[in-house]
Amino acid sequence: MNAQCLQKPGEDNGSPGTGAVHCCKMLQDPSSAKLYFCYVVIMVLTVAVVALSVAFSVRTTEQISSKINTCAASPNNWTLFEKKCFYFSENSSDWTSCQNFCREQGAQLARFDNPEELKFLMRYKGDFNYWIGLHRESSAHPWRWPDNTEYNNTFPIRGDGIHGFLSDNGISSSRDYIKRKCICSKSIDTLQSQ
Repeated sequence: MNAQCLQKPGEDNGSPGTGAVHCCKMLQDPSSAKLYFCYVVIMVLTVAVVALSVAFSVRTTEQISSKINTCAASPNNWTLFEKKCFYFSENSSDWTSCQNFCREQGAQLARFDNPEELKFLMRYKGDFNYWIGLHRESSAHPWRWPDNTEYNNTFPIRGDGIHGFLSDNGISSSRDYIKRKCICSKSIDTLQSQ
């Protein structure tokens, strides 16, 4: 290896700290070579981690964009939350008219399936009361969603009415004929199959 050490013109082999000769001596030392090898490995791994991070962030962004575009393809201003698109109406109607309106949009009066969705709806609704899909035949019957599945009573429903709505107090109930705004919902899975 000594024969391969480069020397700049005018430099002698013995002077410490001189360019190529000093570098050559460092590579001859086994501990320095190991350190150099470690630096190279660390650099390669760092580049690999950065490349993978960029690749995954692009993929995630594309997935989110496609979901947002799925909601945007719907008429009006639909909002994506988790795996559903929600529409908050500007106009007020009775419960039945709201359900008909949502069906015309290829949706149904809103259904929430977990506490996070309910929190989202409560935050997004602002100061207005909105009809949601909960309904029942009478106070003696269980609450159901528009697809006729039974409500699991995770959250209490106030009042003795037969149609559910979101109020500042959470979920409340009243008669059908009272005019309120409505929230429609549809699943992204439903949209992608259309």
